[in-house]
Amino acid sequence: MNLTKIHCLFLIGLLFCCCNPVKGHDGHDPVLLELNDYLMAIQLMRIEDDRATEIFATWEELRVASWEIRRLTDEENLLIHTDEVMKQISKTKAKQKQLLQECRDYFSTLMKSEPSVRFVLNRSIEETWEPIPIEVQVQHFKVVLIEVQNQGSSVAEFNLKADKSDEILFWNKKFRLDPKTSRYTFALLAPLKEGHSESTLQIQDNFGNQTSIKLHLHGIPMTEAPFTWLPGEGVTKVVLPTKKDSLAKDEAPFSEFIQFSVSDKLTNKPLAARVEVVDQKGKAYWSPITGPAYAINRTFQGGWKTALWDFQAGPYFYLKGEAKLGVAPKGKVAKIYHGFEYLPAEVEVPEHGKIAVALERWIDMPGRGWYAGQTHIHTTDLGIPVRFTPFWPIISQAEDLHVSAILTLKGEWENHAIYANEYPMGKREAFSTPEHIITYGEEFRNNPYGHLAFLGLESLIQPISTGALGELGGPDYPSNAYFLDEALAQQATTIAAHFGLFRVGIDQVQTPWPSTGFEMPVDIALGKIHLAEIAGNGGQLSVWYDLLNCGFRIPATAGPDWFIKDTPRIYVNLEGKPFNLQNWRQALQYGRSFYTSGPMLFFKVNGELPGATLNIEEPTTFEIEAEALTPDGKRPIEIIYNGEVIQSGTELKTTITIEDSGWLAARCEGAHTNPVYINYAGRPAGDAVAAKKFINVIDRLAQWVEEKGLFYQDKQKEEVLKTIAEGRAVYEKIIEQAKILGWE
Repeated sequence: MNLTKIHCLFLIGLLFCCCNPVKGHDGHDPVLLELNDYLMAIQLMRIEDDRATEIFATWEELRVASWEIRRLTDEENLLIHTDEVMKQISKTKAKQKQLLQECRDYFSTLMKSEPSVRFVLNRSIEETWEPIPIEVQVQHFKVVLIEVQNQGSSVAEFNLKADKSDEILFWNKKFRLDPKTSRYTFALLAPLKEGHSESTLQIQDNFGNQTSIKLHLHGIPMTEAPFTWLPGEGVTKVVLPTKKDSLAKDEAPFSEFIQFSVSDKLTNKPLAARVEVVDQKGKAYWSPITGPAYAINRTFQGGWKTALWDFQAGPYFYLKGEAKLGVAPKGKVAKIYHGFEYLPAEVEVPEHGKIAVALERWIDMPGRGWYAGQTHIHTTDLGIPVRFTPFWPIISQAEDLHVSAILTLKGEWENHAIYANEYPMGKREAFSTPEHIITYGEEFRNNPYGHLAFLGLESLIQPISTGALGELGGPDYPSNAYFLDEALAQQATTIAAHFGLFRVGIDQVQTPWPSTGFEMPVDIALGKIHLAEIAGNGGQLSVWYDLLNCGFRIPATAGPDWFIKDTPRIYVNLEGKPFNLQNWRQALQYGRSFYTSGPMLFFKVNGELPGATLNIEEPTTFEIEAEALTPDGKRPIEIIYNGEVIQSGTELKTTITIEDSGWLAARCEGAHTNPVYINYAGRPAGDAVAAKKFINVIDRLAQWVEEKGLFYQDKQKEEVLKTIAEGRAVYEKIIEQAKILGWE
């Protein structure tokens, strides 16, 4: 098939001439950095300490004051420099200072009575620490405060790191201290088992001084029930836990129950599974009484649709091999699932209540080199406590996710300052298996700049969120480009979350959801984003097509955000390499993948998988292979060239003649591959029409920054506008080249 030339060609040097990192700002706001660090501790300490609860109430007042600024600009359409808005900003800053002082005073008092660490810099760094084991009940926690003092005569920069541990938790961090000042931070002791463990905490400064201490944890038997947070009505909210007086010693007295046993039909090994039990009236039952299981009290109206089965909103529960459900067997139906690669089972519960199910694979994707994952997960959606629990491995295994990327993020709800912050960045060894990896990352957020997912960080990037979503009255500064540079410096994978919301259904740039992503076209043009989250909460396929048509090679990924059940996932091909997190991330960034809500979609061009680049010097005919498999057969497929359908069929083995640069991909109902790129004589593809759409988005953002963005200083606004202008210039070059070639 002969294909016409795409609208515009332009030189690769012109496209990426503005890709240098954005520098020159005056750094993070130290007050906001300090408060974010403190709130991580306060939100846990308030469970047992009334004083911490009072301080948290001050944060709630600050949160309300911060959002009032945005109510004035969003709902009343006031400009940022109007008197009413400026008065509210002043009130917010005063509340910000109050909260900071309350935290410092509180920590100072606790340092005198609780196990704590003190580092003092003078000519060297000296430590004060009692190196005795601290007793903590298994599955409980204790905050250990750390004070750092600068008694020197110069500004000091400190770098604190700890051994990676799943029980003695410390978030690697850096901060500056003026002479004769101090600040606090903390470690968290959270034993998973009984016994002794230790971790080394190191500190060094910019003058070459360094020292270290050993933190010792003694996990003791659990005598009190662990704390729990429960989901609220409608949307998930986190509420304060109720602490029971003692741990229940015996099972609740159930006279009848359903006993489940789930295994793999081929291997006969126990299998983790998701179970849904309903009666004849549709009422759900979901509270296991024994066995390794976890119940999800969540009903999501509307639901995600899969290509494999009908969606049930919930509630439901997860089990690992075996579990008992405390309900009479009569009149019940159970549905049992294990990911997308096994056939689900539907069973009428017999009167004796015993169900033994051997689930059968309909396809073995790891056997073909493909490994499923999700790159944007928040644990609170599942009903899981904000602090990580041992139940997450059951969920990842039951959903058959080989990589589960759980992301820390900043609040936005009144009952919790920072969500899912319980673990530092990276793979959690205690909860991972060779087949199912649990890793922690970060969702950095600003509305309207956008939400970003970072995988592979060594250290949490603070302040986690800026502007309104920071909820501390902080500025819309720096731009997201700066935080992307920080992530890239840590060799992290950077993802544009909710990709495309900046162009769909938003008439006015505002700060509440879903007004997000307006800076993403800028950051992509500047070469700072690896992947676009197309399959998930808010992804827009048409916007991704326009992006590819502009010449940017940004693969798609899948991140369900707050929803796990039946949500899309990304399948990544490792081309024979061993399955591990590094190899999976590398192939993910390359784009050797497809996303799906059920069908297994395979696509090759001249034998090459998605993500490949094929170089040609003249019109060339390519061999195309594509098929989409489901348990009940093959799905119709469409072959896409530069966003347009050029061939379709149930099973495709065909040829296509390409006469210019562009991209090829395959799609079917419920799945889409990443592109194979065609590079004609070294000329990247670029579409002037698409470029103009992105310029419109960028201009709307620039106007919002100019009129409604919150900045502490004029130079902050100037730097953000400069970054926006640099990104805009890349799209202008696409249009300019189109005019030169006469293809606009």
